[in-house]
Amino acid sequence: MMWLAHLDRLPTRARTSTWGDQTLDKCCICNTYRETRDHLFLRCGYSEQIWLFVTKRLGYNQFLFHTWTAFMDWLELKDKVSSTTLRCLVVQATVYSIWWERNNRLHNSVSTPATVTCKKIDRLVRNAILARKEQKKFRNFMLL
Repeated sequence: MMWLAHLDRLPTRARTSTWGDQTLDKCCICNTYRETRDHLFLRCGYSEQIWLFVTKRLGYNQFLFHTWTAFMDWLELKDKVSSTTLRCLVVQATVYSIWWERNNRLHNSVSTPATVTCKKIDRLVRNAILARKEQKKFRNFMLL
C-alpha cells in the first residue's frame, strides 16, 4: 500500500473524479479540501494530529510535512534520533491507518478519533517489532 501511495496511485476522490466518476472530490475526513494523496496523508487536520503524535513518539520535536517530497526526504534521513528502519516501519503503519480510516468513513460511515488511531498505530508497530525480535536490527526497537 505504501508503494501505491508513493506512486500516487491510490484511488483518492480527486483521482477517481478524473475518471469520469460522478463522486465528490472532497476529503472523506475533513470534508473541506480536495482529497489528494498529499492532503489526505499529510495536510488533513486528522493526519496532522497523527503525525504530531508519531514524530513525538520517535523522539523528534513535533513538526509537519507540507509535500510528499519533504516527507520522503525525512523518511530516508540518516540521523541519531531514530533509525531509518524504525521510521519506515512507523510510516507504513501510519499511512495504512490513515487510509483505513478514510475507507472506514467512506464505506461504513464510521469515524474513529485520532487518539484511537494513534493507539492502533502504536500497536501495529509493537506487533511488527515483536514478530521480528530475533533479527539483529529489531532487537532494541522496543526500547525506542
